[in-house]
Amino acid sequence: KFDCFYVYPTVSEQTTANANLKVQPVETVSAEEQVARFSPVCRVWAPMYRQRTVASLFKNQPGANQVAYDSLLAGWKDYLAHDNHGRPIVFIGHSQGAAMLIRLLQNEIDPNPRLRKLMVSAILLGGNVTVPIGKTAGGSFTHIPTCGSATETGCVIAYSSFGTAP
Repeated sequence: KFDCFYVYPTVSEQTTANANLKVQPVETVSAEEQVARFSPVCRVWAPMYRQRTVASLFKNQPGANQVAYDSLLAGWKDYLAHDNHGRPIVFIGHSQGAAMLIRLLQNEIDPNPRLRKLMVSAILLGGNVTVPIGKTAGGSFTHIPTCGSATETGCVIAYSSFGTAP
């Protein structure tokens, strides 16, 4: 009854700053391990995007994040134009995928009441979502709150885990 829009984490082993759009086994494995378990309850849509590569994380690569976001944004717009058909959406992202989705939510969903209405939830694993103390919105997002219960919709679930205190 709804779609899952999945953005995979940093997995590309290409040596350039940004990956090309050719599907590599690492992207397929990532999708199978992280989002395939959602496929019995949603129609999974996982666009290829020119993610920042593992190699580029260890170098100063000006513009690599913008290239990745622009590529994801193009995938999002294509999905909306050709595949969504007004279906509710769960956004799912991990690590770089969560960071890309946070930006997409900030720029495309949060300011747009029609798109906010389509959002069931956003599961942003390893994403840094902030809210002011005592509030559920107003930090990372103006209109999209953090989820407060298992039955709440239109909200964000985000967490990061650390081996030691950050």
